Amino acid sequence: MGKTSVAAASALRSAIGGSKSLVLTIDPARRLRSALGIAPDGFQQQLFLDSFDAKGELWAAQLDVAASLNRAVLETAEPKQAQAVLAHPIYKVLLQSLAGMQELMAVERIDQALDDGFETISIDTAPSRHALEFVDKPESFAQLVSFPLVRLVGRTYKWWEASRLASLSRKSFELYARVEAMLGATLTRQILDFFSIFRSIAEGYSRRARRTLALLRNPEATSFIIVTTPFKARRDGEYFVVELAKRQFPVGSLVVNRVWPPRAGKRIANAPPLLQNVVAWYDDVSLSHQQIWAQIEGDFRRTIAKRIQVPELPGDIDGLPALHRMSDALDL
Repeated sequence: MGKTSVAAASALRSAIGGSKSLVLTIDPARRLRSALGIAPDGFQQQLFLDSFDAKGELWAAQLDVAASLNRAVLETAEPKQAQAVLAHPIYKVLLQSLAGMQELMAVERIDQALDDGFETISIDTAPSRHALEFVDKPESFAQLVSFPLVRLVGRTYKWWEASRLASLSRKSFELYARVEAMLGATLTRQILDFFSIFRSIAEGYSRRARRTLALLRNPEATSFIIVTTPFKARRDGEYFVVELAKRQFPVGSLVVNRVWPPRAGKRIANAPPLLQNVVAWYDDVSLSHQQIWAQIEGDFRRTIAKRIQVPELPGDIDGLPALHRMSDALDL
């Protein structure tokens, strides 16, 4: 569909214009690696733009859940607390096995990039209908952390575990009893012990996530770009306009990628039949793309400020020169 290429080309355009720019992929498919030619294990890497006469900087990064969470722990916790968290067995499970960590860490990584001084951040999201999970899951987590019962458990478990009542009245605590029945006493104690030392870090994450989500809702700072292809344009546009509006995120552009432009010449009557068939096929597809584009212009004129078509480029989008060609078609 081209969302990775559009994100990278947009970041390149900003860097050429003078911005310290980061293109960050949170897509597990990691297409950005081949598009920009970055190292397989590169957490964050600067790309050299000498041939483009760039006034700014272009950096590329793949979301590394462990590195982002480790940084959050080390920067927000006291040294003793940080070491206890990093060494805890539940923390290792959290990094390796907990579903949703990719999405939870995406907003944390955006906040870290802002702290690092990046002026423009282009986010390459997960494909299609999973794209909005990186804003939905952090919001849900922030609400969970602020829930009074969750905060009470985190703040009182150490005291409760150390008290003499722990061995005598555990069954009187309905919450603990139910959790133990499901998970077993040992695992329950490990989880509650971990949460008691991780609580302040989780609350700090929650505050930063809310701050980042507020920034993403600010139309003066953020613009969401819907990237699609001609035959999916209407469906994708309608879906994301509605879903982003529900979440109060500003839609700035609809990019229809891989459009076949009209052919300059006419059909050659004396050409071999096979060539005539290929030319006719191209003309038919191109005509359908232009008809779709005309419909898109009419359907989304009032709801999306910019509608941009990017022509099909020869070959795959690999490397900066190809991205530079694509950036010429983008006015984001």
